[in-house]
Order: sequence, then C-alpha cells, then structure tokens
Amino acid sequence: MGYDVQSWDITQDEDGLIYIANGNAILIFDGSVWKSVHTGDDIVNRSLFVKNRDSIYFGSDGRQGLLVNNKYDSYSVLPINNSSRDAVADIEEYWRTHYIDKHIVFQTFKNLYVNQGKIITKIPAPYRFKWSYEVDGVLYVNDLKYGVFRLEGTNLIPVVSDDHLNENIVGITKIDDDLIIITDTKGLYRFKEGQLMPIEFNKSEELKKAQIFSFLKLKDDKIAIGTVSNGLYLLDLKTAMAENLNKRNGLQNNTVLSIFQDSEGNLWLALDYGVDYIKLNSPLKYFYDYYGELGTVYAILAKEKLSYLGTNQGLYAFDNNLEGATTSFELLLNGQVWNIENVGDRVFIGHDKGAYVVEDTELTKLGEDLGAWNFRVPKGYKEDLIISGNYNGVSLYEYVDGQWQAHTLKGFEQSARYLEIDKNNNIWVALRSEGVFRFTLDYKAKELIDPVFYPIDMFGKKTVTLSKVDGNIMLTSDYKMFTYNVEKGIFEKGVMGQDRGFAPKIIKKDDHIYYLENNRMVVENHDKVLVLEELKDQLITDVLHVFSIDEKHEVVPVFNGFAMFTKNYDTAITGVNNDLLIRSFVSVDNNKVYGDGSKIPYRDNDLKINYSLPIYGEEVLYSTKINDDDWSEWTLSTEQALYNLREGNYSFKIKTKYGAGFKSTALHFTIEPPIYRTVWAYLSYLILFLTLIFVVRGINGYKLKKQERILLEQKAIKLSQQEEKYKAQELEREREIIELNNTKLQNEIKAKNRELTQIAYVNLNKNKILKKIRDKITKIQASSPEKLPANRYNELIRLVEYYITDKESEIFEINFDKSHQEFYRKLSKAYPSLTSKDLRLCAYLKMNLSSKEIAPLLGISSQSVDVSRHRLRKKLNLGSRDNLTNILISLT
Repeated sequence: MGYDVQSWDITQDEDGLIYIANGNAILIFDGSVWKSVHTGDDIVNRSLFVKNRDSIYFGSDGRQGLLVNNKYDSYSVLPINNSSRDAVADIEEYWRTHYIDKHIVFQTFKNLYVNQGKIITKIPAPYRFKWSYEVDGVLYVNDLKYGVFRLEGTNLIPVVSDDHLNENIVGITKIDDDLIIITDTKGLYRFKEGQLMPIEFNKSEELKKAQIFSFLKLKDDKIAIGTVSNGLYLLDLKTAMAENLNKRNGLQNNTVLSIFQDSEGNLWLALDYGVDYIKLNSPLKYFYDYYGELGTVYAILAKEKLSYLGTNQGLYAFDNNLEGATTSFELLLNGQVWNIENVGDRVFIGHDKGAYVVEDTELTKLGEDLGAWNFRVPKGYKEDLIISGNYNGVSLYEYVDGQWQAHTLKGFEQSARYLEIDKNNNIWVALRSEGVFRFTLDYKAKELIDPVFYPIDMFGKKTVTLSKVDGNIMLTSDYKMFTYNVEKGIFEKGVMGQDRGFAPKIIKKDDHIYYLENNRMVVENHDKVLVLEELKDQLITDVLHVFSIDEKHEVVPVFNGFAMFTKNYDTAITGVNNDLLIRSFVSVDNNKVYGDGSKIPYRDNDLKINYSLPIYGEEVLYSTKINDDDWSEWTLSTEQALYNLREGNYSFKIKTKYGAGFKSTALHFTIEPPIYRTVWAYLSYLILFLTLIFVVRGINGYKLKKQERILLEQKAIKLSQQEEKYKAQELEREREIIELNNTKLQNEIKAKNRELTQIAYVNLNKNKILKKIRDKITKIQASSPEKLPANRYNELIRLVEYYITDKESEIFEINFDKSHQEFYRKLSKAYPSLTSKDLRLCAYLKMNLSSKEIAPLLGISSQSVDVSRHRLRKKLNLGSRDNLTNILISLT
C-alpha cells in the first residue's frame, strides 16, 4: 500500500469505511481508494475506536487524539489532552481504546484514562496492566500480578486471579455466559462457578507453541486467535475443532497483531507485515508453496490409495490428506507437468518431455513426441486407443498385446494444446488467436485428413476457445457461444452473457459449469452465477482446468500453489446496510470542496466526484448519469469528471450492483451563471439598451439637420465633379482608341515580320534546293553515258544559277533590322556588349521562333543556335530559372 509495514488496530464506521492504525497515520479504505491521514511525527498509532462517522478516537505513543470528519474524505486531527512531548515527560503508549458507559477509555500499561468530557480520570494499575477487553459492554483488564479486574465507574473490581496464569493472560471473552480466559502459551480456560477449567481441542498444543497474541469473538461464537509464529486459528468451541490459516495458505505474515470482523462477517488482520483480508464466506481456500518445495501447481488427480500432483517442477505422488500440514510428497518425475488425466483405469501424464502412463509410482513413456497436452478417447474405441495433442501436432497411442504403440498423425504440425473429439470422431484443434481446425481420422493410414478451417473472424475478433460440453463441440468468443451441429454441419450461435467471460473455456461437471479465462473464473449452478473475483491475477495463463478431488471440492491451479473450491457454498453477503457514499465533490481547478445542494460559481464549472460502496467481499460495479441523460456502462471506476457545465440545476445519479443487490444515491447542485448572464446583468443590459436608443435618436436628429446642409453643398460639388469626370472619361476613351489602334498596328507589324521571316525562310530553302538541283545535274552529266549536248547542259546550268541569289536575304535582313530598330535600341542600351548578330538573335527569339527555325535565317546549324542562346543568356546575366523569351518580350 506504500505505507508503514506494521499495523496495530482495525475498525469500521457505520458507513462501512475501514480505519487502520498504521505507523504515524490512520489509513481509511472505502473499498476502492486508500487514504492516509497523518496524526503526528515520531509516533506509532496503537488503538482505534469509532464513535460515529464523524469522530474516530485513537491512542498512540504519548498521545490521545480525535480524528474529525469535516466533509467527505477531509479530516482534522485534534488532541484530547495536552500531551506534547518533552524530555522529562512520562510518556505512555495508549494500547487500547474503548467506549464504556458513554465514555471513551484509553488503556496503557500503567493506567486507565476515562474521558468524561472536560475531565479525564486516571485509574492506576495495581501492578502493571497487560491488555483490556470490552465484553458485552463491560470493560475487563488484566494485571500481570493480580489477575483480571472489571471496571465499574472508576473502580476496579477483582474477577479472577491465578498466580500460574496472571502474567500470561492475553484475552477475555464470553461464550454461553462463561468467561473464556485466553493465555499466550498456556492455552484457553473457561471460568465457571469461580473455577478455571482448561479447554481442550484438536490443535491445543499446536496453538500453545505458536504463542497467542490477539483474539476476537466472531458473530457465530467462534473465536479467531492470532499468533506470533503461525498465523490465525479459527476455533469452534462447540465442536472443539480449530482451523489454521498461515503463510502457507495465504497470509502475508504469520504474526497477527490485531483482528477485526467487518459488517459483512469477514476478517481483517493487522499483521507485523501488511494487512490481510479473509473472506470467511468465500468458497475458496488457498494453499501456497512460498518456500518453493513443490512449485506452481498445474494439475492434480485424486485416487483411492494414491494421488498425483503435477507442478512446474515435477510429478509428485502423495496420500489423500491434501490439507494436512505434514503431507508427504514423493517426486516421481522432474520437469514441467502440463496435465494429469484419468482415462478408464489408467492415469496419463502430460509432460514437457512427452506422454506417460503412471501406475502407483511406476512411469511408462509413450512414444517420442514432446510436450503432451491432453488425452482423448474416440467414440467406439476402448481406452486402449488415445488421441493426444502435443507441441508439434497430434499423437495416437494404442495398447496392443500389453505394450503401448505410438504414432505421430500426419496432416497437422502445430501445437495442439486445445483438442477435442466430437460425436462423429472428428478431431478439433483450436489455435486461439487464429481459428479452429476440424479433421477426420484415417486410422489405417494414421493420418488426419479432410481438413476444414474456421477462421477466427467467423466468431469474434481476438480469441476463440474450444470446449466440449455434453458431447457437443462448443466455441466461445466475444461473449458469445457457438455450438457445432453435427447433423447439419454448421455452428449455431447462442448468447452466453458478459458475466461468464469474453472467451472462456467451459467445463461441465455434474450440476456445476465452470467458465475459465486467464484472469477470471465463473461458476454456474442451477441458474446461480458466481464470479470468483478473488482469483483475478492469480490464475496461470492458458491453464484452463479444474480438477476434482472429491464430490465436494475442485482444485484450481494458481501461481505458487492452488485454490480449493467448495461446491454449493453459500456466498451471499448478509447484514450489509452500507450506503453508496459520495467520497469527494471538488472543483477540478482549485480542489474547493462542495456538497449536496451547493450553489457553485460558474468559474468552478469543471467538477470531479468520487464515490464508493464500502463492500469488500464482492465486486462492485458503478453506473452514472446526469439529469436526463442515459446511464453509462457498468464499470469499476469510482470517479467521474464533469467539464464545462452550463448554468442550471443538476442531479448527478449513481447506482451500483454487487452480488446481493443494488444501491443508488444522487448528488444535487446548481451551477450559477457567470456575472454577465445573471438577472441583474440582463436588467442592466435592458436599461443600457433603452438609454442607447434615446441617445441615438437625439444624435440622429442633429445629424439629419446637419446632413441636409451638407447635402446641398455636396450636390453642387458633385455636379462640378461629374462635369470634370465626364471630360476625363472622354479623354480616357480617346486614349483607349489610340492604344487600340497602336496595338492593332503593332500586331500588324508583328504579322508582317513573321510573314517576312517566312518569305526569307522560303527563299533560303529555294536557294538550297536550286543548288542541290545544280549539283545533281552536274553529277549526272559527269557520270552518265548518255550526256546532254553541251549547249543544252550549259543553258540549263545558267538558268538554275540565275535563280540562285542572296539578294532576297540581304533585302530581308535590311528590312528586318529596320522594323526592329526601336527594340535594338532598348536592348543595346540595357546590354551594351551585345553584337549585331546577338541583336538579330534576340529579335528572332522575341518572335518565339524555335532553334530549328532560326538556324537557316542566321545561316548556321540548330546546334549553333543553342550555343548562341546559351552565350546570350550569360551576356544578359540570366539565371537557370529565368525565361529568356519572356524577358525579351518585356523590352518591346
């Protein structure tokens, strides 16, 4: 719990809250949350008494105090006497606190202190007090030398004294009108008719050796006895039988300093190390191997003469006295045991090394397959044929002529931990996170054939579990069950209910049905469902088994031991009158505490509510709603935060359910509006609005008169402005017409330039073609045997050369340069380093001509044009992302 390891006293108030004297604090537990209240420095709280929920008295080293409940879980600590420590003070330890005749009585080793309001009466011990005890409203106290006294008023009346026993007395109670005297090492005595008579029972001598330290008479007249060295004993004087609970079967520590029985009838033990809760009405009894002698139990099988226990350390044989303190275990086989099953008259052992048969203490190994999980007999076969799942598939074991023969069945090579056989001898194997396989057994071929796979998404999302119930194959997943109909060959869906688990293994034994998961076990018997919450976090992962040891008990494997479940055990909680409590109601922002009916300022409209039903022997689920909203889902949470609440009246309702019934409560409160949304604020807004209207109307009247005068002046100015605007518009239209004409002329010029360029391009192509024709004629004349007459040949050459001329190109260049003189001027001014060829290249680029089109106009190749363009970019200082053509166009 994070507090002092040692606790000295435990008690409970009328609301069901548990109080524990722990170190220099008092621990308060509401069934969900622990709270610690610091009572002082350098002290140890020894005793407690709850007068009511608002007043809790405590005694400690040198101090008597009162714990006062302010509201909800807020407490104050008040001193009863002025007992501040100093170097010379006679400091006493207040070991017991009682409420006798409407007075608080504190007991130390030297004195009794009777708190009578403003007066504290001190009653000294005849020699030295040991302990004091309240019995039927009467206070008894034992003196180490002079025996037992009874307090009447402020006087001590002798009751019984025995020189042999006086210094050993540690308890006094009453059974059947007789005082029972309890000693530490000399046993129990009945004081009847002035005589002390020893009480004998089955563990008398054992109890004397354990040394009694504390005791409590229980509601059923049994006596709970705490010892120094062997835990707790529950003694029934009517049957003279005592039952021992110690560290071996569940306690954290064997030294019991104090015992308390709560309103549910269960026990709280203040130990030398920790605090334990014992659910007396639980059907479970635990046996733990804290010393590592056996290990964690995985399986158990009870036979008439000899029984077997399988753990993570090995297989053990023992006699049938499983609860005996001196049970002797004989190790038969080392290593992890997974399962023990009785098939017919034989006992089969599932072990990490494989499958075994055991007879008395003799083991026989079956085959070589490792890791046997289970053992099943197909329908129509005797117990001489066994199907067993193992680490790597499925094995078949057959008993022939006094010998076991082993076969590894082909067709499946994964772990078959979950295996069952249906009515038609189909073999089912579940892979819990993937799905389920169904096979047919080919006995002759020793093979699994006709596999059918049912994926997990047919049944749920996360896990599917395989069971066999009343001979039927059953799968569970997502709180549903699916039963396989052998005749129809389909799964039929059924409702299982959330109380039974998410995907439990179902085991039916007689009239009990067990639902087992890795962190949960549920038992159903005649429509009564019992959730064993105590087993949460104790069950062994994937060990989904219960083992019968007799007609009344089942064994459930848990970590470091096992739990024994008693069938048909009455677990109903009776006599519980605790109410559902509001434990805190505070602002999230500043932790300011509010209560039922509080009017809460709007600035604190983020609220947190804690609540609890102080019931300790059952799981308690909570559901909440605010105003008319829907109820929330059931949850274990005991806290609810409400954020951004609007102003208004609220009713926060809580309901709980537990094993025996339901409880509910409600918290009512009002969120006040912010100051700007109060009635007075709205009235102020109305007055301000009316005043504003009056002022606005006055201002508007003045403005209207002023506006009339201004309008007349503005009208004259406007007429003058309109006249000027008209003139400006006329000028603008004339300018636009001129610009349109200029644009038209520019476009015509551009068109003529392009046309001129095209003509030049055609002339250049013409010259090329004529030159090619001339060269071809010359070549033909030179190489052909049939030559033209010389005069005809010369005439033809002259005619071709006549039309080959560069005059058109020169004329084009002259006209082209003239049409681009303004562009050349701007370009040369901006970039003086440009040559005439650069200028002409710029003009061609401005016309958006390609390199291929520019090449013949400049009389160079297109590759040379690209080189010239690159040089031009450098001369123009252009970057890689600058567009050359756009920049040239911008200069026109």
